[in-house]
Amino acid sequence: MDKRVTMLLATMMLSSGLAMAQTRISGTILTAEGDPVVGASVLVVGTKTGTVTDVDGHYQMSIPAGSTLRISYLGLKTKTVKAKENQTVYLEADNTTLNDVVVTALGVSRQKKALGYAVTEVKGEDLNLSRGGLSNPVNALQGKIAGLQISSGAGSMGGSAKVLIRGANSLTGNNQPLFVVDGVPIEGRDYNSSETARGAEGYDYGNLVQDINPDDIESVSVLKGAAASALYGSRASNGVVMITTKHARQHAGYGVEYSTTIGFESVTKLPKLQKQYGGGYGYAGEYAHGDEGDDFSTQTINGKTYTIPDYGMDESWGPKLDGRQVLSWYDLLKWRIGGEKGDPSTSPWSPATSDVRDFFNTGVSYTNNVAISHVYDNSAYRISYTNSSLKGYEPNSSQYKNIFNVSGNITSKDKRLNVFTTVNYFNNRTKGRQETGYGDNNIMVKFTQWGQRQLNINELKDLYIQPDGTQGSWNMGGFDDPTIQFHNNPYWSRYKNYENDNRDRVYGNAGFSYQILPQLKAQYKANLDYYSMKQYERNAVHSQEQSKYREVARTQYEINHEFMLMYNQTFHDDYSVSANLGANIMKRHYEYIYGETVGGLAIPDFYNLANSISTPHAYNYKQEKAINSVFADVTLGWKNMLYLEGTVRTDKSSALPSGNNTYTYPSVTASWLFSELLKKSLPWLNYGKLRAGYAEVGNDTDPYQVEQTFLQYTNIDPSTPGYRMQNTLNNKDLKPERTHSWEFGLEASMFDERLGFDLTYYTTTTKDEILPLSVSGTTGYIYKVVNSGEIQNHGIEFAIHGTPVKTHDFEWNASLTLASNKNKVKSLTDGVDYLRLGTAPFMVEVGASVGEGYGIIKGTDYLYDEYGHKLVDPETGLYKATADNRNIGSIYPDFTGGLVNSFRWKNFDASVQFDFSHGGHFFSTTRLWGCYTGMFEETAANGVREKGMITDGYVAATDDNGNYIKNADGSYKVATDANGQPVKNTKVVSARDYYENYYTGPAAQNVLRSDYIKLREVSIGYTFKMRPNWFVKGLRLSAYGRNLAVWGPDCKHFDPEMIVTSSGNVQGIEGGATPMVANYGFTVNVKF
Repeated sequence: MDKRVTMLLATMMLSSGLAMAQTRISGTILTAEGDPVVGASVLVVGTKTGTVTDVDGHYQMSIPAGSTLRISYLGLKTKTVKAKENQTVYLEADNTTLNDVVVTALGVSRQKKALGYAVTEVKGEDLNLSRGGLSNPVNALQGKIAGLQISSGAGSMGGSAKVLIRGANSLTGNNQPLFVVDGVPIEGRDYNSSETARGAEGYDYGNLVQDINPDDIESVSVLKGAAASALYGSRASNGVVMITTKHARQHAGYGVEYSTTIGFESVTKLPKLQKQYGGGYGYAGEYAHGDEGDDFSTQTINGKTYTIPDYGMDESWGPKLDGRQVLSWYDLLKWRIGGEKGDPSTSPWSPATSDVRDFFNTGVSYTNNVAISHVYDNSAYRISYTNSSLKGYEPNSSQYKNIFNVSGNITSKDKRLNVFTTVNYFNNRTKGRQETGYGDNNIMVKFTQWGQRQLNINELKDLYIQPDGTQGSWNMGGFDDPTIQFHNNPYWSRYKNYENDNRDRVYGNAGFSYQILPQLKAQYKANLDYYSMKQYERNAVHSQEQSKYREVARTQYEINHEFMLMYNQTFHDDYSVSANLGANIMKRHYEYIYGETVGGLAIPDFYNLANSISTPHAYNYKQEKAINSVFADVTLGWKNMLYLEGTVRTDKSSALPSGNNTYTYPSVTASWLFSELLKKSLPWLNYGKLRAGYAEVGNDTDPYQVEQTFLQYTNIDPSTPGYRMQNTLNNKDLKPERTHSWEFGLEASMFDERLGFDLTYYTTTTKDEILPLSVSGTTGYIYKVVNSGEIQNHGIEFAIHGTPVKTHDFEWNASLTLASNKNKVKSLTDGVDYLRLGTAPFMVEVGASVGEGYGIIKGTDYLYDEYGHKLVDPETGLYKATADNRNIGSIYPDFTGGLVNSFRWKNFDASVQFDFSHGGHFFSTTRLWGCYTGMFEETAANGVREKGMITDGYVAATDDNGNYIKNADGSYKVATDANGQPVKNTKVVSARDYYENYYTGPAAQNVLRSDYIKLREVSIGYTFKMRPNWFVKGLRLSAYGRNLAVWGPDCKHFDPEMIVTSSGNVQGIEGGATPMVANYGFTVNVKF
């Protein structure tokens, strides 16, 4: 009995001791910078007990008392610590391996080694090297990421950026990637008109993604393939740009950061214009036109005879600028304003003493940012405010921005509950955006396409408005006719016919997470993106065109409710599982209100719709859309070497018909870190990985393409509203588009991180495209929405980085990116082999042809003989155009890339970046009319106006009726001499006839190459060393330059990037491009 009691007591004491020996602890693993380490291994030394950290770097587990923990993570140095409750451990970077933590889908930080698809991350400090030169923060990514193509234009006041990842996947839909900020999907489109996109008149209001503050960006991750973005659903079918903003550092305590930038902008490239001949159309000394007079007339005033130029002519084929005295438009107006008293002054007929470049100012911008952060025991917050003001390089242009960012979180004492929020407010006030394209108020049209080359800018500025309030223009009907013929004074366009716009935006999220178990976490958050945008456009009374006033108001909000369960576990230190299961509810509301005066303005300078002479036109449109989704992904890992990931998502879209509105799409990827097997045999190989993946992504469409809807129109009786059927036949059987994508990649890093590369091959096919195809007018419609068409992209991306020199005081780092994407339209629909995307104001259109690349330029071409020689008409001595439109160019390049070199010497640092693009074309309206009107430099170079010109080509053969003789292969016969040799053209024509053929001849003459090499960015800085006990913790001074120079075969007159006026599919049409602008400035950064 005593033995049994003794044994029972002993057992109870042993059990009590063992129970007391087990302790439940929790803690946090952070980087040296204070960022959470996701997926770090926390292992009890000497056992197989362990866990991994969650997305906030937290961990919980039960361990024997007195245990020691070994904490490890690839890319960070392993650390061994004594186990304590609620301890925070900081891991330092291990520079011998790749930095392998990137932000991926759903905002989850992942180990790069586990990813089976391409993800590239750029740090915020690398994006802000030229902070003052960025009106759109997306532009900072130019040339830094292989496969990411960014083209931007419309100057510095927030013009559109065309962003493509691995080519265009949709024939007529959106091809821009999805932009996500701190997990919040935000609207990134532009709302430019179709007229603006096709090179006609309009304003470029820019992408809405520019409402992101560069000062708040921590990092940008670009998820390129369908596998990378499958969890975001149909909107991510074109890839995802993930932007993570700055938050309070976990160990930072209290901190203040301040930066100030002063920036300057100046025009660096304008079309080159001739300076030898003035306005007119019949220069007597011109070859073959010597009998047409010299465009001068005479007028007697007070008994004196004055030479009068042709004020009404808007071309520069006039007399040579030889210095003779004339009664200029300025002299005439001055005399009339003075009451026609005395004799008018005269001016020499000479080149302008103040030319086009003098019209532009040096723009000045000021940007100030202050950020305050504080970390308490269980909470943290960061508040940032940025104010920027810009006085633009064009007269009467300005922009003001105010941006607030607030983020914070609070965690329960047991570290299980975390409540968080991020809110951004953006306010933009802009005045005087330049009109783009072929429009009445685009000053580039007036300076480079039509005009008179003797006009002085200072005189135009002095008399743009007369004392009676009417316009002063050089383009009068004549001496006795003050009526403006074609063109406003450019200063009148800038000061009287200007636009202004306002935009307010709020986006952010709020939510909480709860650690249910050490391996299981639940999270909910609500995301909001709201903006209100108003535009005001005006044409003043006394303008050349009818006065008018237009108001446009847009409002949109999108709300996403997202719930996720997240599971992370490591088994026996060899196996790992990471899984997410979630649901999303998205609702979007969009409203558009438009009003415009009719018949002109009743009262000058009173811009209100009620000031319309006739009943103003009004239009209102609303759109709503909802998508409900469920999704899941699982990643399995083995020995930190093999990883397999699978995802699946199901969307239910309100934009598709019942029965077709629910669609599911999967993805599967794998990665193998082969370097883990080669540590001993190849010690110089730090990191090596093979990856492969397959994914499907579904895509819906805009609302209201299923049932027939009615459109509002202006009735005969304006007091009675009218409605009509729309001209598109909708489709009750629409299905979602489907994108299928394969991707294979190889990554490696070697020689202690001194050299590394990333190589990717991909192929993507999109089927069941949702298209508006033309139908017979007998149906009562113009278009019909169908599921048809197939488009394919495939390409290669290559990035290499290295450190050629590295010493204690000096370091040189270099990186090169290259990408090539080939695109082909595989099919459209039965009986259709061409789809028009948009039409230029003159001569060409952009479309898609079966068997060819997407985005071809179609227009009339040269006639060619069987040898490929251009043929010249034997009678006119000029090129003859084909009777039909043909493929004369592609809007997309063959390959793009960027080269970045950065240097550090002691506390100095410098960086130089070049971008390049090869292949691709654009149609230039400015070249067309600049040559036609005798404005361009080449129209007067080398004495061509006196000597004439010879068209380069061979003489076309003709039959007895003068018709060209066509060969069986579609080419034309060339005339031959007695020896049977092709006859070279020798016919001399006048320069005016030659250059007017740019309009009357082949459109291909105005198609230019888009190839360029650009000096994108240069920066230099100095970082001061601070003592730990100083009040100022950091100080840095820097200078930058951006868009400093461009070289290319057709860059004489243009920067090929500046033709972009939209983020849509219609590209490659230049209607009146803004000039190339260089940005440069200075920045001071201070930390307290």
